[in-house]
Amino acid sequence: MTDVIFRPLAEGEFELFDSYATPPVSGVGERHKPFLQMAQEGEYRHDWLWVALRGDELVARAAFWGPPGSEHAFSLDLLDFQSVEVGAELLKAAYAELVTPGYDTPSGARPDFHLFLPADWRERPDSLADANVRVEAAEKAGLEFHVERLNLRWDASHGLPERSTRLRFEPVTDDEALIEVLTEIVEGSLDAGDQVELLTHTPREVAADTLKVVAEMPGGRDRFRLGYNEAGDLVGAVLPTRNSRFATTGYIGVSPRHRGHGYAFDLLAESMHIFAAEGETVITDNTDVGNVPMAAIFDRIGYRITGRRMIFR
Repeated sequence: MTDVIFRPLAEGEFELFDSYATPPVSGVGERHKPFLQMAQEGEYRHDWLWVALRGDELVARAAFWGPPGSEHAFSLDLLDFQSVEVGAELLKAAYAELVTPGYDTPSGARPDFHLFLPADWRERPDSLADANVRVEAAEKAGLEFHVERLNLRWDASHGLPERSTRLRFEPVTDDEALIEVLTEIVEGSLDAGDQVELLTHTPREVAADTLKVVAEMPGGRDRFRLGYNEAGDLVGAVLPTRNSRFATTGYIGVSPRHRGHGYAFDLLAESMHIFAAEGETVITDNTDVGNVPMAAIFDRIGYRITGRRMIFR
């Protein structure tokens, strides 16, 4: 490894990062836009982009991402290399510099690694091979598998579901009511992120942190809704918002006392109608592979699986 230099990009070196000769053609790591376009639109900071150079040859690259204005990178979302060993060493060098004592983002103790995958990656030998070597490099660098998620997309061509007639929706004017129902939701949540947080925090702390994270997203909190049944019971909550690119459901959940009646469909439908009234024609969401009930709701309401991603921490 002594002949390989690991370093972040200097300002103006985006084209060096983009010059990597052999990116995968299997769909692993595929972006929704070309890298240079994303960089020029402010999606990446040069000092969060790391390269491994052997002389003048670019032999590995790693891209860390954070929302505009963020002090720290949130996640690693692109990793290419000529050998697992070089890839692992690049990650070690990047994480050692990026994860400073003041590191603080929703990702936790350090940036997550989001390995973007085709929807059918396990059935395709090329995608499976490209994924496996990246998993090996991540594990050699000290990262551990956290969860696999479905990337989901709805667009107007799929049609809007009918709006609920059995729930009444109210804007969130009382954070206490929202935190109370979120506390109930996270206690029995199938979401892997919630389950990890519950190992070290109380359900109420997890609920309060969830609200804080979603409320600070670019979409704000004006679309947040609480759903009540005909008896006036608070059934659940949905927090529609926007990330830096798309409309998205920041969080959705049904109180354990009201599960088993399909209310998640009603909550999600309300969120979709809120977005449609604003002229949104595309909504992107995701859910854990292991959250089978929620995945089924997304499918039934008209979302399509556009890919998958494995997350390592």
